Amino acid sequence: MKKVVFGIVLAALAPLALVASNKVDRGFLDALLRTHSVTGDRKGIYQGVDLVRGWLEKRGVYCRAETNAVGLVGLYASVTPTHTPDYLFVSHIDVVPGPDFLFTPRVEGDRFFARGACDTKGNVAAICQTLVNLVGTGASVGVVLATDEEGGRGATATAQLMIDKGYVGKKLILVADTAGEEPGQLFTGEKGHICFQLVSKGRGGHSSRPWSADNPVPRLCEGYLKFKAAWDAQDRPELGKWRTVVSPTGLQGGAANNIIPDEAIMTLSCRFIVPEDKERVEKMLAETSGLTVRAPRSWRAPVVNRPDEPEVYRLLKAMNASIPGGVKEGKMSAATDASFYTATGTPCVIFTANAGEPHSDREWGSFSSLDDYCAFFTSYFR
Repeated sequence: MKKVVFGIVLAALAPLALVASNKVDRGFLDALLRTHSVTGDRKGIYQGVDLVRGWLEKRGVYCRAETNAVGLVGLYASVTPTHTPDYLFVSHIDVVPGPDFLFTPRVEGDRFFARGACDTKGNVAAICQTLVNLVGTGASVGVVLATDEEGGRGATATAQLMIDKGYVGKKLILVADTAGEEPGQLFTGEKGHICFQLVSKGRGGHSSRPWSADNPVPRLCEGYLKFKAAWDAQDRPELGKWRTVVSPTGLQGGAANNIIPDEAIMTLSCRFIVPEDKERVEKMLAETSGLTVRAPRSWRAPVVNRPDEPEVYRLLKAMNASIPGGVKEGKMSAATDASFYTATGTPCVIFTANAGEPHSDREWGSFSSLDDYCAFFTSYFR
């Protein structure tokens, strides 16, 4: 199929308008995708925030930006000027790094390809269009847009900043993020996340004289394999994806290939179902490996909702009836900014329009799916 550059077809597809529309403004979506709002890039992040704020304010949406002590910014927007709407969307405009060509969107039929198409600027555009559609209706709906979700900043996260500033939802929080390989679902649960470190200490030296050193690398490998054997013995793969998992994701050691290091470190990513599992994994790591275990102070809490929670049940039923193809209740293995909102006490769910292959050079979103979600939320909140 012939490929076209996104911007070339904008004028014919969706001319800029100030009126409500059930279709996402493609000019706005195109501009947002072209913004280099990469996590940690202050200039790109502020350009993205200014773009979204300017587009919304021009259409009558109330906006406020907040900045924390380390210069990170979060954006709040609402149909009415209240910081505590009944329904609060949460999403993010930052993206992971990528080559320049990914910031020039292209179109293939119903799909558009760009960095953030899936994770998660497409969703942001649909939410912003929904807010514009609801201006003047009295709907109690707002959105918090974080700018560092991809960085996992913990206590200094802009999502936490906005909670601390009082931007919370009273009835339901709807987090829009990528579902990876599981679109078409409303996620009522999300795993928590913590990264442990296994630390092996020794005495360094020259690699040509191993007898003069105490190499911590073999001890680290042996310690991890002992833990893995104990973990595998109690693991329950029959539970499928919704179970606590531990994955080694990084190794640190010598500064050069001819150095035996003084210390070797393995990072293990733990995705856990309930807080008790976090403590159980930490204890098992220490007891089986015989190594030092480090755990960060900040970690992402799991999100747990009952599908029969009234607001959750009502939303799920309406989405299933209105979104083409239906929407099923599910559980999410990855972590989103939903984890920050568990402490607010408001039920929290995660959703996404149809999209795929986040963080890759094939990342894509669907025009029709964004339009479907925009139309649904506009109708639902009216």
